[in-house]
Amino acid sequence: MIRLMLRPRLAGRLRSRPVAFEKWRHRPVTALEGDVVEWPVDEYASVVPGPATGPLDAEAAFERVREQILRLRLFPPASIALHADTPDGRAAHGCTVVQHFFYRWIALESAVRIVGLEDTSDDGSRRVSLTWATLKGHPERGIETFSASLGRDGVVRLAIHARSRPGSILVRLSSPIGRRLQVRLSRESLALLAAAGVGHAEPVAEVGALAD
Repeated sequence: MIRLMLRPRLAGRLRSRPVAFEKWRHRPVTALEGDVVEWPVDEYASVVPGPATGPLDAEAAFERVREQILRLRLFPPASIALHADTPDGRAAHGCTVVQHFFYRWIALESAVRIVGLEDTSDDGSRRVSLTWATLKGHPERGIETFSASLGRDGVVRLAIHARSRPGSILVRLSSPIGRRLQVRLSRESLALLAAAGVGHAEPVAEVGALAD
């Protein structure tokens, strides 16, 4: 959910300065569940594959993915760094998450707020999900959910579900570029989560788009 920003910065400068939580913390969200019902949908899905060395320990794999999501390790840090305004940096309902997007020497900043957080276990199945909504000043308006589930069949399933639209005329005009970037980042995200599931630091899974 990150497209072209209006005020790019040098990547090194943004990486080295303190995260600007106060700039974003009190800004209102620009998309609510009721707003986005008719907006375009993006859905991506994958599973945590079994390692080459033997069968997958599904409980351990799910726990690794769960930690990855709750610690906001949702993208390769070279592409997007996420910073939560919580004492431990973990996801919490209502917290603000500042996003730093990096492309070559350019860095762009935006922010979202976590509006939904689920972490449940029920009769042999488990699920964790995190939903955030864009804040005023984000180049897009939208809601996005990252989730993982462990079913009774022992499969760890991963998904991203998002509804969004451009937040300005400039972003709308640049939508072909933004669309390609959005797809790439979503695929990178699920591949990273799948890699975490098998205990790898690098992506290992193919990711499929369920809808454009």
